[in-house]
Amino acid sequence: MARLPHARLWYALGVLLTTVIVVTSLVPTRDLPALRLSDKIEHALAFSALALWFGGLLPQRRYGWLALALLALGGGIEIAQGLMGLGRLADVRDLIADAWGIAFGLTLCALGLRHWAQLVERWWR
Repeated sequence: MARLPHARLWYALGVLLTTVIVVTSLVPTRDLPALRLSDKIEHALAFSALALWFGGLLPQRRYGWLALALLALGGGIEIAQGLMGLGRLADVRDLIADAWGIAFGLTLCALGLRHWAQLVERWWR
């Protein structure tokens, strides 16, 4: 994997993306805009985005660890939803949707999109 001159920026934006996903997963649903999507699709899209984002920053040999870390994040979110008492419910089907999203995002990386950060950096020059 080529060195990314702006790797710190990409990781910082990834942390911001992760934070947005965690916060929107934990606030009461009444405080969120209605997207008119199944919440399972929302989970899958969010975790696809995370897998694709970080998959573009990490070497491919680290994808197994990335998948486990993202799955742990999804599990932690579900546990927090169940414990917080803010109208959110822990649902194992949400975790399954997270796993599908992770698999989809990493599949996109394997198909060539893992180079997105390098392409953006070349274009940015």
